Amino acid sequence: MSLLSLWHSKPETFNAYAIRQIVAIAGDGKLRDSSLCSSELRDFLKEVDSDALAKFTDECLVDTFENSGLVLQDVVNEMGRRLEFLVENGLYRGKPGSVGFDGIWQGDGADLVVEVKTTDLYNVKLETVADYRKKLIAQGTVSPDSAVLFVVGRQDTGSLEAQIRGSRHAWTMRVIGADSLLRLLKLKEKSSSDQIVKRIQALLQPVEYTRLDGFVDLMFDATVDVESAEADELEEGDAGSVITSEGPKIQNPTSKGLLEAKRSEAIKALGDKLGCKLVRERRASYSSPNDTVRAVAVISKRYENKAEPYWYAYHPTQDQFLAEANSGYFVLGCVDLDRAYAIPLEKMRQYTLSLYQTTLEHRQYWHVKGRPIDGKYHLVLKGGDLVSLEEYAIDL
Repeated sequence: MSLLSLWHSKPETFNAYAIRQIVAIAGDGKLRDSSLCSSELRDFLKEVDSDALAKFTDECLVDTFENSGLVLQDVVNEMGRRLEFLVENGLYRGKPGSVGFDGIWQGDGADLVVEVKTTDLYNVKLETVADYRKKLIAQGTVSPDSAVLFVVGRQDTGSLEAQIRGSRHAWTMRVIGADSLLRLLKLKEKSSSDQIVKRIQALLQPVEYTRLDGFVDLMFDATVDVESAEADELEEGDAGSVITSEGPKIQNPTSKGLLEAKRSEAIKALGDKLGCKLVRERRASYSSPNDTVRAVAVISKRYENKAEPYWYAYHPTQDQFLAEANSGYFVLGCVDLDRAYAIPLEKMRQYTLSLYQTTLEHRQYWHVKGRPIDGKYHLVLKGGDLVSLEEYAIDL
């Protein structure tokens, strides 16, 4: 039985396994280039959440084991995928006739040739890594304005930084700690906009750091984006929020933990129904590892004393995200209900023709309102018309 099959059959058991145990279960347990062990491990990493990636990173660095550096290489490359780079895994061990890079990340901007180091206690041969980049440029694999990104496990990277600063490669090489890369991944998962992803990818490129506007822009945009996403889970006019020209600002929101827990339940239930694992891309967006299935899960608290006690926002960007997969679902969850409703994209598009829409200077969305009647959940259209969503129900 494959590693993924074992994990799917016993997920609770696997949660207690260390990464070294998981590697031992994969294939023949021998991590080599082009091996079944490597293939199964990489497929497994594509399905776990970012908390698991953080746990595996820590195990590779703190409790080292045979081939822990190779496992870290795969974990870091998976972080690159989650940051929406197009990632090519490199070799574990160099061989004649091949370029010995650890990963190639291609995104919105210049390409990155990635080198993963557990520590910088020993001098890194910068010329060797620079030669990898030159060969990849000559092959047409990466662009001429590509850069080298060292991802270092240990916090103390002073030695490597000093090497780069004092070399002729100072404008084509950068260093980031694995922990910081994980923080960027967490930030991206909390956001909902393409702009945040673009700024994160740009941050990893060699840039001139005298002027700090880019860092400030990332921090500001991320804060505004997260606040905006949180506001989308409150109805305009809610007594617990303040209305501004940009939409509702949260004062007394339902616990974020409750919203996230219900979202996770809804996504797991949909994945179980479809027979696939759905992994978080952004705040409310999920996809299967092969990207054939996508889902956007939004959660509403119950608004008492209102005709429509549940309210959501549906954005054009969410519609576009769902449209880029073979199957897309807009999932409605309710904090106080044990069911969610996974509406297929084609049906959701039909419904939007009969939903009220708000258009602001920088935001546009449809108002999605739900009303339970006699134990059945209905979508409320313009004029008060009702459409039952029971055929899309999934039990949590």
